Amino acid sequence: MSYSVWPFVYAAVLFALIGWLNLLTADDKQYSSLAEAFLSWKLELISPPRDNWADTAAFDGRHYSALGPFPALIFMPLVWTGLFHQGVISFLGSVIVFWQCLRLTRKFHYSRDDSCWLALAFCFGTSFVGVAAIATSNHLTHIVSVILLFFAILEYDGKRRLPQIGGLIGLATATRVPAGLNIIFFVLAICFATDNFRKKELKLANLLLPFCTLVAILAVYNFARFQNPLESGYGLQVNGSGLAYSLWDVPGNTAGPALSLSNISKHLWIFLAGLPSYRGIGTSVLLVSPFLAYLLKVATWDLLNRVILINCLVVLLVDMAFRSTGFEQMGYRFSLDFFPFIFWLMIRSRLRLTSSFKALIFLATVIDIFLTLYHMSTVPLRRALD
Repeated sequence: MSYSVWPFVYAAVLFALIGWLNLLTADDKQYSSLAEAFLSWKLELISPPRDNWADTAAFDGRHYSALGPFPALIFMPLVWTGLFHQGVISFLGSVIVFWQCLRLTRKFHYSRDDSCWLALAFCFGTSFVGVAAIATSNHLTHIVSVILLFFAILEYDGKRRLPQIGGLIGLATATRVPAGLNIIFFVLAICFATDNFRKKELKLANLLLPFCTLVAILAVYNFARFQNPLESGYGLQVNGSGLAYSLWDVPGNTAGPALSLSNISKHLWIFLAGLPSYRGIGTSVLLVSPFLAYLLKVATWDLLNRVILINCLVVLLVDMAFRSTGFEQMGYRFSLDFFPFIFWLMIRSRLRLTSSFKALIFLATVIDIFLTLYHMSTVPLRRALD
C-alpha cells in the first residue's frame, strides 16, 4: 500500500469508530422536539425531550429550547417523515466537515496526502471529534455551526460573494450565537482592503444586510418566547426534575451575569492547562491539539493572517467571559466557535508537513479518541440506546 493511501484508510477507520459511537449515544430529542413544535406552528415544546425537560427553558408555564433554532428548521422534513436520527445526522455532518477541510487545503495546493493529514488534524485532533462522536443536541449544534463557518471561509476563498457570506454567518448565529461573532473577520477584511471608501461601503452593505436580517429574526424569535430579544433561554434552563438550576453549580462555571471579564482568567487556565475530568469541564488545547505548536513557525504574518488572529482572539475572549466553560465535553468545545479560522490560518501559512508534524497529528487523534471514550464511560448522561 502506497504511503499516500494509508492516511485515507486511517480516516475511514476513525469514521467507522465515531459512527459506531453515535449509534451508542441516546438521543436527547432536543432538536426533534423543537422541530415537532415548529411543524405544529408552535414555539414552545409540545412533548418533553428524553430527560424530562432537562436543559429546556421554563417561562410563563411553558418549556422552550435554549438551542439555536436553525438546525431544527433544516431537520423538520426528516422529523415529519420519521427519518430523523441524531446519530446519523452527527456522523454525516462530520463527513461534510472532513470534505470541507480537504477542499480548503486543495485550494492552497497541498498534496492529497497532506490534505488528508490536515483534515484528520481538524476532525480527529481537536475538540471536534468529541462533538462528532457523541450525538447530543448540544454537540450537534457545534457540528452545524462549524459546517456554516467552513462554507463561509470557502466562499471567501472562492467567488467571494458577500451576501452569501453574510447569510452563512447569520445562520451560524442562529445556531450558536458566539459563532456569529466571526462576522468580525469579514468586516475587518473589508475595512482594511485597499478599495476606496464607496466600494467599502457597498461591500459592507452586501455583507451585513443578510447577516443583520437573520440576527433581527433571531431577536424577534427570542422576544416572542421570553419577551426579551437578548434571552435565548440559557438563563432560564431547568434540570431533569423541572426545577431551575444554576449553571455555576458545575465546576468551571461561575455565578453572576452571563458575561463577565472576571471569568476569563479561570477559563483561560482551563483552556490552556485543564486536565481531563469526569465532569468534562474542559481539557487543555495543548493536550488535545499539540500540533498547533507549529503555528509558532508561521514566518509571514500578512494582513489577512493578522485579521484572522484578531477575530479568533475576540471570539475566544467572549467565550471565556461566559459564565460556563461548556461542560459535558471532550476538550474545550467552545473553541469550535473559531477553530475553522485557526485551521484556515494554519493552511494559509503553508506550513510544511514534516514527519514530526504528522506524528503530532497522529498523536492528537489517538489522545482525543481515547479521551472521547473515557468521557463516554464516565459521564452519566451518556447512556446506550434502550
